[in-house]
Amino acid sequence: MYDIVIIGGGIGGSASALRAAQNGMKALWLLGSKKTRKQSRSQWVMNLDNIVGFHEDIIKNQAIKTLQKYKQEEAVSLLQQEHYHINNRMLIKNTIQRIENDFPDVTIIDSNADSLKKMENGFEITFNDETVVAEAVVISTGVMDEHPHIQKLNKKDEWEETPKWIYPFANREQVLYCIRCEGHLTKDDRVAVIGYSNVAAELAMMLHERYGNKVTILTNGAVLDISDERYNILRHYGIEIIIEPITDLLNKGVKQLQGFVFRQNDSIKVKFALVSLGLHRVYNDLARQLNARLMDEDQPEEKRHVWINHKGETSIKGLFAVGDMAKREDEPVMKQVYTAQEYAVRAVDTIDSRRRKNMRQKILDKD
Repeated sequence: MYDIVIIGGGIGGSASALRAAQNGMKALWLLGSKKTRKQSRSQWVMNLDNIVGFHEDIIKNQAIKTLQKYKQEEAVSLLQQEHYHINNRMLIKNTIQRIENDFPDVTIIDSNADSLKKMENGFEITFNDETVVAEAVVISTGVMDEHPHIQKLNKKDEWEETPKWIYPFANREQVLYCIRCEGHLTKDDRVAVIGYSNVAAELAMMLHERYGNKVTILTNGAVLDISDERYNILRHYGIEIIIEPITDLLNKGVKQLQGFVFRQNDSIKVKFALVSLGLHRVYNDLARQLNARLMDEDQPEEKRHVWINHKGETSIKGLFAVGDMAKREDEPVMKQVYTAQEYAVRAVDTIDSRRRKNMRQKILDKD
């Protein structure tokens, strides 16, 4: 029996697995498949320099000192000119390497969990036609944002409506999904906010107020649903709203987004786009198998977050949910890397505390 099974290969899963490893626990970490990892928000957040310590200069400065020590001035010059992204995928890869190298009690498998069952003294987890048991489970399977569907002529000269036109730029820090993570990158540049709701209006106002951006809201054909109060502020800030569907992108290959094209409205030039279309999916399937409590009663089941308490535990004792998929009733939980790490530690330390308490009790019972 495992002390803990961790399901999910994103930031929450990585932080949980590392904490379990460093706590000396016998753990199984199911990373998910390549397909499911691509469906996670971790795939699209490409820059983490809003977090203290997550900045390229920390490593670059150390490397430059070493190169200067050995009088490698040409290499120093090249390194100073290079820009290194620190993104979610790098953190996950590094965590896997650290655990594989230093913690043999943690088993890592590239697989989805197919089913989860509650037993009298733990849980039964099935994956790849294999079944294991664990005293506790952490699920961190994440969410996926809604992507803008753009109707654009494809190579066959046929109209094709799909979000795939936007994907290359999401991977290059030009189409953004998190204003707290990446909003500062847009300072003084032209930005499009793709959305139609009060949330889109709030983000547009925030970009203007924080970073002095020239902002345009693109509803991409959706009906505008913004309050009169917010609409008046948008007008005051000179934020234009374009209702027409997007029919093409202005771009330099797949390397640089330059703007958006519409059927009748003049095209606009932007350097960044911030997507504000809400959630496409909360990956709560395993929690639902156990009838764990869900939040967001007004939403369809596939968009409902998993209820957790202050320790990250769900309504099912021993089942914890970490990261963007989880929500507390008593206070908001920010959807951030550092929040996922904090709740991962809360969850795993709670499981470890119970494990050690049981170990001690068994000793006392024998006496």
